[in-house]
Amino acid sequence: MRSCLAVLCLWAFPLVTLADAVHTIEVINDTRSSIDSFAMAPAGSGRWTEVSFKTPMQESWFDYEFAVKVQFRDGDGCFRDLRTMLSDGRRVFARNFNLCQYQSYRPGTYFRNGHPGSRILP
Repeated sequence: MRSCLAVLCLWAFPLVTLADAVHTIEVINDTRSSIDSFAMAPAGSGRWTEVSFKTPMQESWFDYEFAVKVQFRDGDGCFRDLRTMLSDGRRVFARNFNLCQYQSYRPGTYFRNGHPGSRILP
């Protein structure tokens, strides 16, 4: 009986590890505007998790040329949709961003050569 329990625990361990995957991404502000918030969702899901960069006085402290590391824990894989809200009202979207391949994201840059692209909306 104990050997069956040990085998079951060893079998389930990789599933628990996958469920608690930690992803870290560095958001680098190259937009020439302040970033009010940054949100991430599993690709195509619409389940946004938002990080606000506004102070209680409604002013953003995430200014141009600043960088912030965002860390989160989940088991939804590598591909994410990213949404950046700028203080001037613009929204920047990047679809299917691969967190396992890229450790940093610059919302003001259009990526080329097969990298995920950002789309800026008014």
